[in-house]
Amino acid sequence: MASLTINLDQIAALRQVRKLREPDPAQAAVLAELSGADGIAVQFRRDRKYIRERDLYILREVVKTRLIVEIAPTEEMIGRMQEVKPWMVTFVADQPDSDTPVGGIDFNNAPIDFHDVVAQLKGLGVSTCFFIEAEPEAVKGAARAGADAVMINTGTYTGATAIDAAQEGLDAIDRVAQAAARSHLAVMAGRGISYRNATSLVELGFIEEFVVGHAVMSRAVLVGLDRAVREMKDLVQTDIQQST
Repeated sequence: MASLTINLDQIAALRQVRKLREPDPAQAAVLAELSGADGIAVQFRRDRKYIRERDLYILREVVKTRLIVEIAPTEEMIGRMQEVKPWMVTFVADQPDSDTPVGGIDFNNAPIDFHDVVAQLKGLGVSTCFFIEAEPEAVKGAARAGADAVMINTGTYTGATAIDAAQEGLDAIDRVAQAAARSHLAVMAGRGISYRNATSLVELGFIEEFVVGHAVMSRAVLVGLDRAVREMKDLVQTDIQQST
């Protein structure tokens, strides 16, 4: 049965609007876990926008399930993760001081020795994951680096505006998910997953963990975080049971 990780970046973004202390991502994490979330995810940016350093240390203490932190593969960010020691570090490709959405890691132009970094983090008890585009070569790169998991960018499917494009994106995700499973990598998926489009991804059968943020937070504004998390969790679990 697949698990559900809730991304709290939107909570931090809302706090950033007024530059105040609330809403607090740590409080949201506790509520999400009480509502059934299997994990909590945040992106720690190089420009420190949204999630702050203080948040990381507090989340590390309050999260009782699994804390996943997305970072760019830089020495400074990796050093911070070695201090915080979250349950998992997910490497993403980003640009400093940019609001452009992060992309998948390009292993052909790696800025660091991923194999060495993965080994260092594993030595500290930290699992590692790579955010990748839906391309088989990216799976090979993650496997060579010794990663524990990959998180597939589902944006080609969730952001499609035509049926043919959506199906093409879904097929690509399916191929990559199967390739990752054959490489003994845990298969995660994220970006743009919502209550409307999650079913087709769940029915693929190879995705073990769904990372969802914006859709759940948007729903929470209307019905509350507890209900929003439970509805997404029920959707994931029920559909998996129906497809087996």
